Amino acid sequence: MKVLTILSLSKTALNILKPKKICTIIRENQHRNLMSKQLIYQEFGDPLQVVKYRECEVPPLGSQEVLVRMLAAPVNPADINTIQGKYPVKVELPSIPGNEGVGCVVEVGSDVKDIKKGNKVIVTVPLQGTWRNLGTFQKSSLLVVPDALGNVEAASLTVNPCTALRMLCDFVCLKEGDVVIQNGANSACGQNVIQICKAWGIKTVNVVRNRPDIAELKKYLQDLGATYVFTEEEMRKITIFKGEVKKPQLALNCVGGKSATELFRYMDHGGIMVTYGGMSREPVIVPTSAFIFKNNSCRGFWMTAWNKNAPEADKEKMLQEIIKLMLSKQLKAPIHKMVKFDNYQEALKNALTPQGFAGCKYLFEFGRNFCLPKLPIVPGDEGVGEVVEVGSHVCTVEPDERVVITSKMMGTWRYYGIYHERDIHVISPNLPLPEASMLTTSPCMAYRMLRDFRKLKPGETIIQNAANSACGQSVIQLCRAWGINSINIVANHCGFESVKRNLLNLGATVVYTLEEAEELSSFSTSLTRPVLALNCLGGRYEDVLLKLLESNGTIVYYGFAFDLPLAKCCLRPDVHYNKFHLCDWDTHATPVQKDIMMNNIIQMMVIGDFKAPIHESIELKNYVHAFRNTVPCEAFSVLNYIFDFTMP
Repeated sequence: MKVLTILSLSKTALNILKPKKICTIIRENQHRNLMSKQLIYQEFGDPLQVVKYRECEVPPLGSQEVLVRMLAAPVNPADINTIQGKYPVKVELPSIPGNEGVGCVVEVGSDVKDIKKGNKVIVTVPLQGTWRNLGTFQKSSLLVVPDALGNVEAASLTVNPCTALRMLCDFVCLKEGDVVIQNGANSACGQNVIQICKAWGIKTVNVVRNRPDIAELKKYLQDLGATYVFTEEEMRKITIFKGEVKKPQLALNCVGGKSATELFRYMDHGGIMVTYGGMSREPVIVPTSAFIFKNNSCRGFWMTAWNKNAPEADKEKMLQEIIKLMLSKQLKAPIHKMVKFDNYQEALKNALTPQGFAGCKYLFEFGRNFCLPKLPIVPGDEGVGEVVEVGSHVCTVEPDERVVITSKMMGTWRYYGIYHERDIHVISPNLPLPEASMLTTSPCMAYRMLRDFRKLKPGETIIQNAANSACGQSVIQLCRAWGINSINIVANHCGFESVKRNLLNLGATVVYTLEEAEELSSFSTSLTRPVLALNCLGGRYEDVLLKLLESNGTIVYYGFAFDLPLAKCCLRPDVHYNKFHLCDWDTHATPVQKDIMMNNIIQMMVIGDFKAPIHESIELKNYVHAFRNTVPCEAFSVLNYIFDFTMP
C-alpha cells in the first residue's frame, strides 16, 4: 500500500497563526515514546510457565546508554538454567532473559563517542536481557562488529565460539597435526571446535549419539571439517589410534557419564580432559588407571568465570580472532532455526528437551517494525514544510528554510510538527511541493535497488512488476535518466491503456500486462535481456521475472514480496537472490550516504527529470476519501493521495 503523504506548506489555512507558514519547530531534546516487546520472568521455575510476554515503554536514554534494535538473540542452556534458578549466577527479579544478541544502534547517549547510529553491535556482557526487540544497554556492554558479519554468527558469537577457542588455547599447547577428541560434537560448541581446528590444521575425532539420520549428520560435520565422526557405539570398536592418527592430548566433554569415560580410553599420556557441560545429567566417571598409569587430568571450564577474570585486552583479542574467522568463512553458524519472537514458546519447548541443544540452535528473530510508538499517535511518514522556529542549540537549519521529514513515524499528518534536527533534510525552495512531499520513500527505494545490487551500465535492461506503483514509477524515471532500459509489467485491470500511456510518458521502454509478459520468449535487438529484476508481488508476477531474467542475473524482493520465502531458487539456481527494505538500509547508512542520495534525487526533480508519482491532492479533512480509495496492493495501484495544506 502506498503510504499517504503530507504536503505541509501552509499559505492560507494557517494565516491566523502565522501567515503563509507551517510551524515545524525543531527542538534539541525531543524524546519519542517507544514501546519494546520483551520477555520477562518474575519468579524462578519452568520457563514455559514463568516467562511472559509484555510490551512496555522504553525509558529515556542516559548519557552513557545506547538504544539498540535487536536483530537476533539465541536460546542457550545457560538462559534456561538462569530462568529455572539453577545457574550459579543469580539475577534480580523481575528480569529479562537472554545473554547474547546482535542489533543495530538506533540512538546513542550524549556522552557515547565510539558507537554511532546505524552500527551493528553485539552484547558482550551476560545477563543484559537480549530477549526483546528494542532495548537500552550501557555502552560498556556493547561491541561494534562489521556489517558484513552475518546476524546468526554475530548473535551467537560471545558464548560457544569463545568457549571453543578458549578450551583449544588454554589447556594444551596444540600444534598443526595434533588431535582433539570431543563428544557432543554436533552441539553448537562442538561445531565451533571442528571449524576452528580445521582452520588451525588440527585433526578432530568427534563423537555423537546414534539417530535415524546419522549418515546426514556425519556428512554435515565432515563438511564443516571434522576428520572423523563416530557414534558412541562405534567408539568402542575403533582402531584409528593404533597408528592411523596420534592419540589426543586434549579431550572436550559436554556429555558426562559413559561418554566421558570413553574419551579417557583413547587419550595420550599426560592428556587433559576439559568438561564444560553435562548433557546426560550423569557424573563424569574416570578410570583410576587413567590417573595412575597415564597421568591424565580433569579440568573444568566456564566461560562466565573466564570473562570475569580476563584482562580487557585478552577479551578484545579473542573476539577479533573469532570475527576474523567468521568473515573469512572459516567459522560458520551452527545448525539453527530462526523463530519469530511472538512464537517464543516454540524455542523454549525445544530447549527443555534432553536433546534440545544437541540438535539445532534456536534464535529469536525480531521483526523490522521495531519502533512501535505509544498510542495515541499522529500518523504519517513523509512530508515537506517550512521552518518557523528553532531551538537554541540547533545548528543545521534556520527559520524559513524548506525541509522534508526523513525519519519514519514522526507524525506528518498535521499542520504543525515538532521534530529533532537530525530527522529533517533541507531542500531547495525550487523543488515542486508534490515531489518534495513524496521524496523520502519511493524515490529512495528505487534509487537504492538500482544502485546497490547490480552495477548497471547504460543500454542494459531491468525488469519489474507493479510498475504502476509509486516505487515502480520512480524506477522508470531513474532508468530513463541513467540510460537504462526498463521492461514494466502491470496487472491487466480496468484502465490499463491509460496506465500504459502514463508509464510510457514517464520514460518506460515497454509496458506489458502479466499475460503479455508470460508470452514473451525473445527480445528485439534494441532491447537486451534484463540483468536485474525488481519483484514486489510474488506468484505469477515472480515467475515471469525469473523466466525472462538473464543468466546470472539478480532479483531483488521488496514490498509485499519481502517476507515471501525464496522458494523458487531451484527454478533458477544461477540467479542472485536479494531482499531490500528501506528501513534496513536507513539503519545502516551513514549521514553522508543519505545526503548524497537525497541531493541526487532532488537535483533531478528540480530540473524536471523526476516527477512525483501520479497523485491527487486533497484537504486533510477529506482523509476518509483517501483511505477508501487507496488500494491495498501494489499491483492495482494507480493513484496516490497527498494531504495538501495549501488548499483554502
